[in-house]
Amino acid sequence: MGVMRRKRRAEPVRSERLEVGGETVLVIRKRIANVYLRVKPPDGHLEVTAPLTLSDDRIRAFIDGKRRWIATTRERLARSRDVYAQPGADGQLSPDRSEAEAQRILQERLPTLLDRWVPVVGRRPERISLRKMKTRWGSCTPATDSIRLNTDLAWLDPDLLEYVLVHELTHLYEHGHGPGFRARMDRYMPDWTERRRRLNRYLAL
Repeated sequence: MGVMRRKRRAEPVRSERLEVGGETVLVIRKRIANVYLRVKPPDGHLEVTAPLTLSDDRIRAFIDGKRRWIATTRERLARSRDVYAQPGADGQLSPDRSEAEAQRILQERLPTLLDRWVPVVGRRPERISLRKMKTRWGSCTPATDSIRLNTDLAWLDPDLLEYVLVHELTHLYEHGHGPGFRARMDRYMPDWTERRRRLNRYLAL
């Protein structure tokens, strides 16, 4: 006799529009405990995920308290849109900003970078995958010696791709960003913090 499974109750979700400081904010209410604010590409509109019972006034106050962060994030978003619409980092006009073109550019650049940096770092990844990511420029899974790189790096200066590659190669040794990680990065790439600062001016879209 089969076991009857209870149907899961659907999570209650309610969407509404809220006027805050002269702009319309999308508010998504869920059965959650915290409030989350996002600046959404491509136009930088605001989206809030909030508890079901949180008042509109509390949401407005939360957004008002994040005005500096909102402005900074919108600046990064605008800067990123401009870069992705401009000629490539090598100065050549590249009207094709497709995912396939980004993959081609990175596949062309990576062999030279790996030849340069694998002897320095002392580890070669078993696998490098290229894909579009919304929140990260790269990631590493030490257990499988695999690295993932964001294809949006194709549209930025090549030395920023180089920085992200070395950053992820270093994670094959150091899982976090603690003193061991920083010491290795200082040794491998003395200007890595400056490159990180430049990279942080952009958002992956």
